[in-house]
Amino acid sequence: MVNMDKRVSVIVPVYNAETYLPQCIESILKQDYDNLELLLIDDGSSDKSMQICEEYGRRSGKIKVVAQKNSGVSAARNKGMENAAGEYILFVDADDYLPDSCVISRMAAAIGGADILVGDYMRLWNDRLLPAGSCSNFSGFSPEQGAFRFRGFFSVGTLSYVWCKMYRRSFLQENQLRFGDYAYAEDKLFNFYCYIRGAEYAFLPEPVYIYRKNDASASYRFRPDSVRGWMAIAEELERFVEEKAGDKGYQDLTACTIFFAAFFDGKMNYEYGGKTLSAVKRVLKEYASYPLAKKYFSELARGRLLKHISPFLWKAMVWGFAWGMWLHCYGLLSLGIKLLIDWRIDERLSDTGLRENE
Repeated sequence: MVNMDKRVSVIVPVYNAETYLPQCIESILKQDYDNLELLLIDDGSSDKSMQICEEYGRRSGKIKVVAQKNSGVSAARNKGMENAAGEYILFVDADDYLPDSCVISRMAAAIGGADILVGDYMRLWNDRLLPAGSCSNFSGFSPEQGAFRFRGFFSVGTLSYVWCKMYRRSFLQENQLRFGDYAYAEDKLFNFYCYIRGAEYAFLPEPVYIYRKNDASASYRFRPDSVRGWMAIAEELERFVEEKAGDKGYQDLTACTIFFAAFFDGKMNYEYGGKTLSAVKRVLKEYASYPLAKKYFSELARGRLLKHISPFLWKAMVWGFAWGMWLHCYGLLSLGIKLLIDWRIDERLSDTGLRENE
């Protein structure tokens, strides 16, 4: 039997989520781990989300409802941490849910003395549950190794997400870790901070979370100003590494963040820009205008910071893309992105593999 002496705080930021919110809340309330509190942080919803939160709050003494003016998901999560009383914290998005009633029990039993427990997750994609890449793909490496960073934060990616994890609240408090005010990828930056501050990890290679593909969410929304947003994140990360990491050599985090941002934005601009190469070239040129991007594409093109990237296909892609950016071969890179999408190679490289059969 799991020791339930440790309280677990589950934080759910809520914004216009009336369609999926009941399923999310029910999946948390049905947990067999009794010593938990559920904090529903309504971020100024204009639909019936707040009414749903209040109704569930009247039904269960485990629920605390907090309302704030619309300030974004980062502010909502920070508000949740300020109000949390548990020794451990879980973050759950309002359009997602936990897969079974034993999730929190399994996580509490597995975390041991670690600061962060990392579990697996599944994606709900057009009514199909698809297993994503497992944390076992990088958990065998030492956290100090570049392979741990590249696989954990980028090619597999599980370390980037704030969900499917259990955090020790005292670790977050001692290191004064909070979410930055960004419209997207705020959880990736938060987890970078955790890693750089020396978090000890434990792993549970079992699905503990269902992530729903929601086309209205920030993850899938096309943003014309995304280059500026991603580069602000990269510049903030660069400052944090210089200030907190000393000589540990974590510059590969910034370099790979810029690479994946440029590639992802190129892909999004192709798909939402009429599938024209000119749309891709435009966004790649914009990335190349930033001094920090120039610096790291030059480093990657020269073979630096590539040592621990694996498998070889990823290393070749990063190196080739960096060469193209360094030499301003935007047309060739745009054609390469088009072919990766048209031939669905980008899906094969994703955490779930091919998502549709047609």
